[in-house]
Formats: sequence, C-alpha cells, structure tokens
Amino acid sequence: MKNRGIYVGVLAAFTMLLLFSLGSGVWGGSDGVHWTEQLFMGVCHQLPDRTFTFMGERMAVNTRCFGIFLGLWIGWVVIPLFNDKIAEKKWPLFCLLFAGLLQIIDYSGNLFLLWENTNSSRFVLGTPLGFFSSLIIADLFQSK
Repeated sequence: MKNRGIYVGVLAAFTMLLLFSLGSGVWGGSDGVHWTEQLFMGVCHQLPDRTFTFMGERMAVNTRCFGIFLGLWIGWVVIPLFNDKIAEKKWPLFCLLFAGLLQIIDYSGNLFLLWENTNSSRFVLGTPLGFFSSLIIADLFQSK
C-alpha cells in the first residue's frame, strides 16, 4: 500500500467522526445542546425523531448520517483487504451511483406517500453510500 501515513490518518479521522457522532452517550451529558451536536449542525438536520439513542442519550446525528459515517469507516477499514478487487475498477463507482439512487428512491417514496421510511431503513440505506464512497478513493492507496 502506498500513502500508508495518509491512509492511517484518514482512518483515525473517520474513527473520531464515528465516535463523535455517538453523541453525549459516550462523552457525557451537558445542559442544552451538546458539543457533539454543535459539531454536526452544518452537515446533519439532527431531527430528534430521526435519531437513534446510544447509552440512553440521543446521538449527535440522525440515522442516515450515522449509517453514512459507519459505512465510510467500514469501507476505509477494508481497503487493504480489497487490493486487487478495486484497483482501477469501475464497479465501486457503479455501486456508489446505485447507493445514491437508493437514497433518491427512498426519499421519493416517502415524499409521495408510497411508503414510510423508518430510522432502520435510513440507516441501512445510508451505510452502503458511505461504504462505496470510501472504495471510490481507495485507488489512491493501492500499489501500482
């Protein structure tokens, strides 16, 4: 693997992102808005009814964002295991586009009252979006 230092640095950043997204259940409660919620205010709508709880406390991000963050982390962890399967291949891009299409379908179905998406469905559909996002840039870390 080339760029091992950058790979490890990004892995550490994704790990912190995942830990911070767990919210005050990990970092302790506070009066008012928790600092982890403030951290994600610009990237997540944080609606309470669309948010999982962790250790009895509401997480700092909604379920779809948490799924994306978990998918990013899992995808990043498996990059070294997929060396020859992702190097200069187009399938991760097609999978990412499909995962994005699933988000649009899920949102549209809920919008047009065809079905009601749930916290679990948002999480399950967010995870592959994050996972394949990581694999898209994995090529930068492969030895040629």
